[in-house]
Amino acid sequence: MISGRALRYFDTVARCRSLRQAAAQLHIAPTAISRQIDLLEHQLGAPLIERGPNGISLTAAGELLAAQAQRTLRDLERVQEHIADLKGLRTGRVSLQVAEGVVAGLLAPTLAKMGQRYPHLSFDIGIVSASQMVLALRRGDADIGLTFFMPRHDDIVPFASAELHHHAVMAPGHPLTAASEVSLHSLAAHRLILPDESYGVRQALEHAAHQAGIVLAPTFRTASLETQKALALNGAGVLVLPPMAVARECQLGQLVSIPLASSELEAARIDLCVYRHRQRSFATEACLSLLASALQTLPDSSF
Repeated sequence: MISGRALRYFDTVARCRSLRQAAAQLHIAPTAISRQIDLLEHQLGAPLIERGPNGISLTAAGELLAAQAQRTLRDLERVQEHIADLKGLRTGRVSLQVAEGVVAGLLAPTLAKMGQRYPHLSFDIGIVSASQMVLALRRGDADIGLTFFMPRHDDIVPFASAELHHHAVMAPGHPLTAASEVSLHSLAAHRLILPDESYGVRQALEHAAHQAGIVLAPTFRTASLETQKALALNGAGVLVLPPMAVARECQLGQLVSIPLASSELEAARIDLCVYRHRQRSFATEACLSLLASALQTLPDSSF
């Protein structure tokens, strides 16, 4: 039987791709890791790692074990969290995979409140597209997903949802700032800053543009919200975002947010999601409850 210690050691090596770095991270001697990996290779009857001048690489068998090790260790961690729940210790870790546009206006203030209420909880936060979030929930790499325009899946359950209207966002002095609302035809005439086609907002824009017989050709394409905002702040082009994603910049007068014509682009559905077939810990349930409450109080939202 594979020991939990050996699996943790191997998982660390697989992530670091270096025995020395893995040993430093685990605070043990490299020889202790080598012994555990030798034991694993003996038990499995196959080499797991190859040592080369550029460090450690995984064999085909090693890649298979590495993928399983991550899932197994996360499942063991969840069991420990559930046992802690039974003892009333209220400890644990919550892994969230979210769209970058929800961080400033929704996620950050909610997790700050969580930290004050439950100081023994910790959080892992990944910034991903909707499709990446679905994979993370299925693999067990994430407990909670929060994203826009998520496609419906039988095994991914929306715990709570809201709708937000997207705006055209640009620097002060841009010609579009004089409009009360922005049509897709108007948008197409300007330099655009958009994410790639794996993001829900881009897919929704392309669908709406196709329906209207318009071609949207972004001048800048980037998944990074900070990069998008930096370009807009410098007058490079127009963003398409929900207002909460740029609320601070608009309050400071650095950017201007103008509603898109609601008849042309559907509202952005924001979904707080979990994987249907996974038991949820106290930490996950508490985080879901606070995020759902925060969704209900978002400005410019409906349910």
